[in-house]
Amino acid sequence: MPQRPLFADASLAAPGTNPGPPVKRWHIANAFCDLDVFAIGAAMHHVRFHLTNGKTVSPLAEATWHDTPLENVAPHVQHIGGEWPCIPFGTTGHDRHHHGYGSDNAWQLEDISATSLRLGIEYPAGHVVKKLVRTIELAPDRAAIDCGLHIYVNADCALPVGLHPIFKLPQEEGAFDIRPGAHGQVLTAPHDIAPRDSVLGAHERVSDTGQVRRKDGQNSNIWRQTSQLGEEIIAIFDSKGQMTLNYPQEGFSATLDWNARDFPHCLIWVANPGLQAISPAPHFQGIGIEPVNSYFDRNDMTPEGMLQAGVALSARQPWSCHYRLSGAVLENTSN
Repeated sequence: MPQRPLFADASLAAPGTNPGPPVKRWHIANAFCDLDVFAIGAAMHHVRFHLTNGKTVSPLAEATWHDTPLENVAPHVQHIGGEWPCIPFGTTGHDRHHHGYGSDNAWQLEDISATSLRLGIEYPAGHVVKKLVRTIELAPDRAAIDCGLHIYVNADCALPVGLHPIFKLPQEEGAFDIRPGAHGQVLTAPHDIAPRDSVLGAHERVSDTGQVRRKDGQNSNIWRQTSQLGEEIIAIFDSKGQMTLNYPQEGFSATLDWNARDFPHCLIWVANPGLQAISPAPHFQGIGIEPVNSYFDRNDMTPEGMLQAGVALSARQPWSCHYRLSGAVLENTSN
């Protein structure tokens, strides 16, 4: 297939400012996958898997306004979609940026080939985080992307850390379902964390089959009936490190694999639509499947009696993790 250049300037300006110099992006590709990486957040975008049956599919959600600067929004909202790491994850006292300095600023390219790249970002002086390094490599023999994250800190500390892939969220009945893998209890967000436009009851326990009570007293199944939801945050505790999303009408599945020792929990952010309460961004539709070592996206609000989450980081050596996003043909579909 034709390949775009490995490097290109893109007209992606910081929101609320003069567009100024274009933000960089890079492209890598092989026979099984191709994708872009934006300098902002080191985020993967426009992922395409080329499957064994000849189909090309795009599993990740993308905002429609990337090239149109919005007023007064964080850069990670300006470029929302795709997948990126969050250090620290959520809102914390360590960083004024929701999801961390690295989510809202440009990373530097350190190395690149046709099928892989490495990026890094230095955090501001005085921040507990010193530097992040991110690697992205296309698997040579299948539709899969292997990612690595390395965190360097200035002092020993514990920080909430998370990943933020956002997948497509179809609205048609039967077009989408979630296979959550083995896990512990599943809870909706407490009232003081839940999004304004949530339709689910606050701090409700989700049944083993995925049923949960809505504010109107009816039940919805979070694994199969996401179109009935609003903007939601749902926590899967003690996840074993795998989530699969099925897209029967498109005939494919997308799977996210990670080490549960690195990220023992997983947040689901349902944007159906999302962002409307916090930004002037237009309609955004997607579903975040977010491996985390955090209590929701507010680790500081961990309930009394619950062990506070967070990754133990040492100034003596970097902390590292690896994870994989893959695509496959979904058998026994009509398409």
